[in-house]
Amino acid sequence: MTNIEADVITNSSDDSLYQSGFTWRIWLAIIYSAFILQPAAIYLYFVTNNWFIGAVLNTTIVLFAVLAKMADNPLSKQEVFIMMNVTSTALGMEMIVAVVFNYYLRHHDITGSALINGISLTELIPDWFAPEYFGPLRSLFNPVFFIPIGLLIITSLLSKAADLSLGLIFNYLYTKVEVLPFPTAYVDAAAAKSLTWENQRHLQIFSMSAIIASIIGVVIYAFPLVLKLTFIPIPWFDFNESIEAFLPGASLGIATDILAFATGFILPFNVVVCILLGSIFVNLIMNPILVANGLLPRWSPGMSLLDTYNYTQLEFYLPWTVGLVISASLIPILKDPRIFGKTIRDLRKLSKGKGEDIEGEMPRLSVLIGFFLLGTLGSSFLVVFLIPDLPMRLILLIIILTVGWSFLSTLALAYAFGITANLPGIPYFKESLFIAADAPLGGEIWFAPLVITQGGAGWVATFKVADLTKTKRMSLIKAHFIASFIAWGAGIFWVTALLSISEVPSVIYPVPFWNLDVGKVVTLVTNPQVVFNPLIVGITFIIVLILYGFEWGTAIPISVISLVVGTTTAIPYPILTFLGALFARVLKTRMSDWESDRAVILAGLGAGLGITISLATFLSLILNTIALPF
Repeated sequence: MTNIEADVITNSSDDSLYQSGFTWRIWLAIIYSAFILQPAAIYLYFVTNNWFIGAVLNTTIVLFAVLAKMADNPLSKQEVFIMMNVTSTALGMEMIVAVVFNYYLRHHDITGSALINGISLTELIPDWFAPEYFGPLRSLFNPVFFIPIGLLIITSLLSKAADLSLGLIFNYLYTKVEVLPFPTAYVDAAAAKSLTWENQRHLQIFSMSAIIASIIGVVIYAFPLVLKLTFIPIPWFDFNESIEAFLPGASLGIATDILAFATGFILPFNVVVCILLGSIFVNLIMNPILVANGLLPRWSPGMSLLDTYNYTQLEFYLPWTVGLVISASLIPILKDPRIFGKTIRDLRKLSKGKGEDIEGEMPRLSVLIGFFLLGTLGSSFLVVFLIPDLPMRLILLIIILTVGWSFLSTLALAYAFGITANLPGIPYFKESLFIAADAPLGGEIWFAPLVITQGGAGWVATFKVADLTKTKRMSLIKAHFIASFIAWGAGIFWVTALLSISEVPSVIYPVPFWNLDVGKVVTLVTNPQVVFNPLIVGITFIIVLILYGFEWGTAIPISVISLVVGTTTAIPYPILTFLGALFARVLKTRMSDWESDRAVILAGLGAGLGITISLATFLSLILNTIALPF
């Protein structure tokens, strides 16, 4: 037992009563995240194509902990724990932003030029996925978006029903029937109990970091947003033209995002190094080799870093990326195939019991299975309603995917997370079965709102932390749903507000990787054999297996999954994160309590940057409204 685990268990015994934790301060945190930080998060995504959920989450928690301490009424551990979970939910912009991307996807030139039996893919994409073209998208308050947004909300609710039910089932199995360690759960519980801010020095660090981030945010983001002036390029400095003479096809640049820099404070150093090495291997070593051998015929001198990255990823690396991601995710699970049989036996034990848990908050197994089937079969019925002419083989395949694969993959991932604290996804399983079932290329089935979920694995650990912090699970679930609905409403408003300033993509919102994302989707649904090349998957499986052999069998601090992430990442971000990690090693020698200080620094930077961008967004909206002709 580690010191953290012992401390958590000791402190937990001091308070044996479970408490709600869903207080008025949680309401304020949800509203703050949804209406103050969400526009900043959406803007940063439109600029960098990166989600900064973790940084924003830390921002909200630390800010409210500071305010509560200053008011001499510190947050309880239950409040902090629920805040840790619902503030990221309250951002909730991924789903609403997806509406904008889907419209962009359907009407992109790449989509229009892709033909299936002489018909453009643009014409084959259903209106319930993205509406027909009506001009530049400047508002989501348009009746043509009611069905696409409604379907996304219904699918999200069905997914939550499946995730929460599986989370409760496997939490019972892996914490009561077979007790797994869940190492990160004790860390999260300890963090929830430590935010009392008795250390005045942390408050000073937080404030200074926020001021620094605010100044940087004004220069990098506020000036372009409000005054249309750019002093520092977004999202990176591009050095491609400087190196193309001696490294043709190579890419080199440095990102200009302070949160990517500060991420180097938090990630383990070997993870940062492995991500950088993976990116260097692809962008600086492999690209010139491919150009020299004529494998990138459309590359030409003067091509920008963004164009080079998008072109090489789509033209050559896509099947290799798919193979690497599948292999890196699957091999750790296949390492112990006994997971499946053992968990099924444990589930039989649960079905024989009363199905009661802490304070009666564990529903009967029949109820949980009912909610799981509601989420999975409900989505299957929804798809059959949307696509009434589906052949029976595809209907059966959909049921197998939604019910069978959601259950089995969550089973394996929850067990793996309970042992290793690693939560690898299992990608492209749906697409692989669609290919095997000879699903029609470019057909509606490829865009169907299926609930094929693995999210229950994360809820297993979340409920474990709830037990360690003596938090009532129903209060957590209630807060999660309330945060979701508030986030969706705020997201529609803020995306529309930002679109009123400029369309996406544009100079203000470059969304640098959307062209690549469109290319991936179009290739996947029109020519999936290019993406899923059995020979390449086999080669990458062997390569990744050898690398895992080094990770598991030697003292070399290699992180295979980080290497794989690096091969798919544009090089400016790994370089900046590596510089942040080097700077962190300097700060570590000058700060007495670096392990806790670094989290405070990141939270302060996130707070300063988030508030600055939000204020800039408000000001830009006001100026834009004043400038409108009436």
